[in-house]
Order: sequence, then C-alpha cells, then structure tokens
Amino acid sequence: MNSIFRLIIRKFHISIAIVGLTIGFLVLIPQAAQAATSVALDTTNDFVKVATVYKTKPNTQTEVLSKVLEFEESTLTQTPGLINSSILKGQEGTEVVVLTQWQDLPSFEAYAQEYSNNELYTDRPQIFVFEVQKVETRGLKPAIAESGEIMFSQFKLKDPQKQSELAGIIEQVMPTAFVTVPGLQWAAMSPSTDRSTIAMIAQWNSRKDFESLGQNAGFDKETNYWDPYADNEHDIFDVVKIIK
Repeated sequence: MNSIFRLIIRKFHISIAIVGLTIGFLVLIPQAAQAATSVALDTTNDFVKVATVYKTKPNTQTEVLSKVLEFEESTLTQTPGLINSSILKGQEGTEVVVLTQWQDLPSFEAYAQEYSNNELYTDRPQIFVFEVQKVETRGLKPAIAESGEIMFSQFKLKDPQKQSELAGIIEQVMPTAFVTVPGLQWAAMSPSTDRSTIAMIAQWNSRKDFESLGQNAGFDKETNYWDPYADNEHDIFDVVKIIK
C-alpha cells in the first residue's frame, strides 16, 4: 500500500513539473516573439523611406508619443503600399520619430494626402524622404528591432546645394568612427531627396559608446567637421513599436 501511495505522489509531482514547464514555455513565447520583431532597413533603395520628426519637450513627449501611436496604429495597418513603420522615442525627451518604408512614392503620397489635415500636435512635424547612400557595418545587416535602441541623427543643411559635398565628407569619416569606437555596429548615411537633411541611422552597443565618439577630434564640439555645412541634432532612441 505504501509503495502504491509513493507511486501516486511521484506521478503527481511529475505532472506538476510538466505543467510548470508548459506554462513557462507559453509565457516565454510572446516575449521571444517580441524580441524577434524587427524590420530590415532597405539599403538598396528599392523602397521609399520616409522620416517624420515630431519635436517635443520632456514634459510633452509622452502625450505626443501616445497620439502618434494611436494615429499610426489606426491608419497604417490597412494602408496600401506600406511595408513597415518604426516608432522611436528620443531618450532626451525632445523628439518622437517615425520611420516608414513604402513600396513606392505614390503609395506614400496618397497616404500623406489623405491624412494631411490630421493634427497630432500643435507643431507640424518635419517630413522628408531619404535614400541610403553609404553603409558601414561590422557584419550585422542594418535593422531596427522593437524594444531596441537606434541612433537617429539629422544634419540640417545650412545650404541645400552643399548636401552632396557634406555627404562626401561623411562617407570619408564613417570608417574613422568604426575604428575609434568598437561599440558602433552599423551606420547608414541617408541624404533626403529634398536636400534639406542628411540622416544618419546607426546601431550602437550602448549609449556610453555613442557618447564616447564625441570625445574624439572631428566629432567633438570644438572641431565638428559638419559645422560649416549643417546643424546636427542627434540622440539615441528607444524603439517603441513596429508596425508591418
């Protein structure tokens, strides 16, 4: 009788362990799926890439981000021609950025026309189409991952006619950044088609690595190579949401 009782208890413990493992596995599946949610940055320019930049303040960023998320989730999911959208929140609290990729320019223009009167925020966002001109990488393919971090930098041209000249200089200094800071994994230099901006999108191992670049000549405040050409606004962004 005791042996039968011990056998029943043993089977009961095994069953509990199996149930626990099953529950743990089911709990981990959504987390793993979320961690794997990412979108490749089109570096061949087969697709149209658009940046929408909302200026914020630390005390308004949460509200703006909430409105952007609500708007993007309600309008983009069924929009013809959309490939994906990445919604980014600047860690300094001064910007919310949406990066979208489209099958073609007419698809984006139709979307922009339909929602041109929507007012998410009192200040109209800066919107520009950009093309990837130069990529440097340590082997990773440029991609934006949900819950990850991405650098988004804007070189705002003082003279639009100088865009190509500055782009050429950036191409020359990009390899230097990779040699100087091992924490830089990939970078994509992306001039806007309207010549107003050169966007730099990059992946760093940490914010500390990102900030350390500014301690090197040419990238520091005293000797910024871009000063004659553009004002540079940059930050590390948390990837809040990916829509595809």
